[in-house]
Amino acid sequence: MGFDNLSEIDKKVYEYIKTGDFQKNKWSTPVAAKKLGLKEDEVYSALVNLAKHIKDNIWIYYEDGGIRVVAE
Repeated sequence: MGFDNLSEIDKKVYEYIKTGDFQKNKWSTPVAAKKLGLKEDEVYSALVNLAKHIKDNIWIYYEDGGIRVVAE
């Protein structure tokens, strides 16, 4: 498992997370989908795949009323 198991959409979402500050700012799937030119369902599926295949490189958690997502 790892980066080789990611689809192009997964990689696109991963790069979006890496370049955004979603530790400081709340995550918004509708905003991510719009900025990436994807459907919301595609973004949700990508988050699941990232958490499954590169679980040591992504953290998804809840804080201060919003979802936070961090990738390295």
